Amino acid sequence: MRVKIAVCLLAAAPTVAGAAGSKSEDGVRLFEAGRLPEARTSLEAAVREDPMDASALFYLGRTLLAQNDPGSAASSLEKAIALEPSHSVFHLWLGRAWGQLALDSNVFKQASLAPRIKKEFETAVALEPADVEARLDLMEFYIQAPGIMGGSLEHARRQAEEIRRIDSLRGYRASGRMLEYEKKVGAAAAEYDRAAREFPERIEPALWAENLWIEKKDFGMAFAAVDAYRTRNPSSMPGCYQLGRLAALSGERRESGADCLKQYLAYTPKPDEPGLAWAHLRLGQIQEKTGDKMGARREYEAALEIDATLKEAREGLKRVP
Repeated sequence: MRVKIAVCLLAAAPTVAGAAGSKSEDGVRLFEAGRLPEARTSLEAAVREDPMDASALFYLGRTLLAQNDPGSAASSLEKAIALEPSHSVFHLWLGRAWGQLALDSNVFKQASLAPRIKKEFETAVALEPADVEARLDLMEFYIQAPGIMGGSLEHARRQAEEIRRIDSLRGYRASGRMLEYEKKVGAAAAEYDRAAREFPERIEPALWAENLWIEKKDFGMAFAAVDAYRTRNPSSMPGCYQLGRLAALSGERRESGADCLKQYLAYTPKPDEPGLAWAHLRLGQIQEKTGDKMGARREYEAALEIDATLKEAREGLKRVP
């Protein structure tokens, strides 16, 4: 089982109780700004000062997960849940932590993690039935897990129907994801296209289509999805970032991609948008592809100054000594 939880690890979460101390509040602000090492230091200090601060434990777990330490993240999130078990979002992110841990585990470890992932997502949905993000993650679990580990296409379809009823935009994502699983690529892309026409100012449909075509190695279609969004929203900095990302991944349109990333680096991203470390990383990848090893190294180092855990930047540095 490979539980692929498609989430932004820095996405904003609902306000939770317990954020009283200044260290906790500072840590949350640093986390939301994408300054993960500083956020971790601040939140760890807040937890030492008040081990009963469920909010600090929750955001520490989120920070550790964003730093690719799902085991430690799960431990922190379990402590938050022990203090305040009624928060749906705590259970959602614990399920995501277990899911990320499963990605790098052998089949035996995955089998032991599957019931925990399922339980946390189901609990999150039970506590907050209108939480579409929890339903999407539960749907993804049902799609990917073998039946013996709790997977069920029938249950996945029920979640997709509920998501459509609650949120029409995310309903397109749910139905498209089901079609992707059924290998109906054209039909999935059509769902995302309908979502883009119905919600022209939202970037999500473009991202869904972009990721679909990246997975299929069709960069022409991926660029088309991003270009269509940028035509409708020419001043969108996240849209500009996505053009840079595609240029970095494909090696195509490198000049315009680099220009977009430089513009993004002068922008202050919102908590649910790609952080500046990723913009430096993507710019470095473009420069590496153009043969500018010194420029690439400079960008990879800048990425690591913001997020020292960014594995892709460390790997980049090894390629451009």
